[in-house]
Amino acid sequence: MALRPFVLFLPLGLWSEWAAAVATEHPEDLVELLAGTDTHNGSSPSNGNVLPMAKRPHGFNDWAPQTNLEGNAWWFRRAESTFFGIRCTHQPSPWIGDYGHFLVQPHIADAPQELKYTPGTSTFRPYLFKADLQDMTMEVSPTSHAALMRVMFPKSVTGRLSLMIGSGSVEATGGTISGHTTQNNGGVPADWRGMFFVMKAITPSIASGSVGVAIAKKTSATLQFPSGSGPVVVALATSFISREQAELNLRQEVGSLSFDQVVNQGRAEWKARLRHVEVEALDDSQLRVFYTNLWRSMLFPRFLQEVNEKGREVHFSPYRNEVLPGKLVADSGFWDAYRTVYTLQSIVSPDNLGGLIDGWVNAFNEAGWLPQWPSPGQRRSMTGSMGDFVLGDAIAKSTWGFVSGFNVTNAYEAIRKDAFIEGEGSYGRVGLRDYIQKGYVPESDFKPSHSLSDGAQGFPESVTRTQNYYIADAVVARAAKLLGRADDHDALLARSKRYGVLFNNETLFFQPKSASGHFYAPFDPLAWRNGFTESGGWQYRFYVPHDVEGLKALYRGSLCDRIKAMLTHTSGPAFHVGGYGNVIHEMMEAAAIQPNFGLYAHSNQPVHHILWVAKRAGCSDVADQYLRKVMRNLYTVRGWAGDEDNGEMASWY
Repeated sequence: MALRPFVLFLPLGLWSEWAAAVATEHPEDLVELLAGTDTHNGSSPSNGNVLPMAKRPHGFNDWAPQTNLEGNAWWFRRAESTFFGIRCTHQPSPWIGDYGHFLVQPHIADAPQELKYTPGTSTFRPYLFKADLQDMTMEVSPTSHAALMRVMFPKSVTGRLSLMIGSGSVEATGGTISGHTTQNNGGVPADWRGMFFVMKAITPSIASGSVGVAIAKKTSATLQFPSGSGPVVVALATSFISREQAELNLRQEVGSLSFDQVVNQGRAEWKARLRHVEVEALDDSQLRVFYTNLWRSMLFPRFLQEVNEKGREVHFSPYRNEVLPGKLVADSGFWDAYRTVYTLQSIVSPDNLGGLIDGWVNAFNEAGWLPQWPSPGQRRSMTGSMGDFVLGDAIAKSTWGFVSGFNVTNAYEAIRKDAFIEGEGSYGRVGLRDYIQKGYVPESDFKPSHSLSDGAQGFPESVTRTQNYYIADAVVARAAKLLGRADDHDALLARSKRYGVLFNNETLFFQPKSASGHFYAPFDPLAWRNGFTESGGWQYRFYVPHDVEGLKALYRGSLCDRIKAMLTHTSGPAFHVGGYGNVIHEMMEAAAIQPNFGLYAHSNQPVHHILWVAKRAGCSDVADQYLRKVMRNLYTVRGWAGDEDNGEMASWY
């Protein structure tokens, strides 16, 4: 369908008589790539936990500078001025890790070494990275599967550009480096061949007319350029299929384009995407915050398909360990992203959403289940099967004519399987049999063994699991109704409304139960993980967004007061460590904003529904007040109140 940009006003402050709306023709140049890159490691508070990625929208590769060699997932930090190279990365989150990555560094010494750069004076744009590296200047501009690099070396010395891997192989012939990297953190077949790459020197030597000469070692190779070569341009491309496909990707996406042409192409693509929403804001800072968040919403999931010599989309399947036709997506976790990422895409880029859903349907066809956190294949992470929400929502919008481009029948098959078939391994719904029979998933996390006192199997974080199942069932039920699957609809709708089973009418909290049907006592609503994921009872107290009227009935007229009590709980402990046993970074982030937001820990996903629930329930005063307060105080050009999580925090904004 044709998509027209729409105008959004962001009056987060008070308008004065002289205030004038601020807009821009170039949102791509207002994006703050360094936002959220201050986090030191996994145990420190986060202001995003993200990377300053240059890439194309939902692109195959990401590119970011590497500023340390500590060997963990926090290999870039804004405060560091060291530079070890530009990294081709597929890391969606430090909690998931990287795969298929390698490093490219320019140098004038015989071997790569620690260089210095200044983050504050370097160029970080969605389509361009540029930095002065002591006596050199390096620029990188990506396409989806490829990139061009331009390096200015000192005139009087030999310039070198090295490509380095941790595992795999590298070889060099003439002015070309090629090979494959097998580094990963899981989600790949045992005999994974890795990501293939090819790097070619384009710039001829002024002295001899020949291209730079490549020299290979075991895990690295170097292109050498004689002194006086001027700006050196190198083309690089990748593939998960083969070296030949990497070569084809290079010809298709770069071909004879100059460096500046690739920059302009990337800039134009980001401009077009970001201008799907034209913003009139109060000031330049608000514009930057808005477009930074809109940009983050368009990075994940990642498209993994490539175009073969016949012009057809194909991809390497990490589930089947073979090349298959069509689209595939990865590097998005539904537990986080279901809340906002795909809903926003259905509004601002419905055509793109259809392609993303098509990629998820292919993942289901190949894995036999809908993956919940693939990177690139299924990873065991987080609770629930919230991909059911995403595909169910897409099915509904396809029947209404808003989204197309995917097989609706297969999409429904995927989410129906989650709803009715007991999970296997890391796939599907844990505890589904108990959920269907009892109306809830029993808890095991309070016992030293995996068994409950009556011998029945239980599961940790059971309240969160169960609530997620209620929500997923409600969405699958809606999809079933629209597709004429009346029996499925009736069964799932009834299941989605059983949330009262876990609601304690005395405490007015949702609480974990044993298999025998008893609430665990004593109950501490501040204790994290005691039945809940990355939060406690307070944060999951209003987690019934699919039936707000039913939630109001549970609270017998006091829902608005209870929500306000949460938001104004600004003193006393913000949490108890509970089942985690120690303080985790999400707890520190929740405590940091408690003086202004009470126990509404917007620093993490579990509360991101609450202000909507409040508005839907008629608590407009408190909902409107805190909506503006969150947007004004917790979204800045510096970053976020916690982990941004693959576009979810940004899409909420």
